[in-house]
Amino acid sequence: MAKSSTFAKLTAQPGKRAEMIAALEKLLPTVADEDGTLIYTINTDDTDENVVWMFELYTDSDAVAAHGASEAMAALFGDLGALLGDGPLLVATTPVSGKGFDH
Repeated sequence: MAKSSTFAKLTAQPGKRAEMIAALEKLLPTVADEDGTLIYTINTDDTDENVVWMFELYTDSDAVAAHGASEAMAALFGDLGALLGDGPLLVATTPVSGKGFDH
């Protein structure tokens, strides 16, 4: 089965990016225990002080589904609701090749 990845752009309300990052970081202990979650990174945008980019890599689509169905994700969406300035942009992808990528 092919690995799955996700790119997500989260735009915070002005001045709320640090709070958004703190909310996202609450999920780190949960993803550390998810066997199917290989990479879960939180990245700040160097050109927009309100934007956070996420990159996630999973063993397969079942791992993506398990991650999305977790109680911690439900809690995260509750936390993010008051911080988001725009709706999130989520892009599901299938990695093909690259440095550090093992099929």
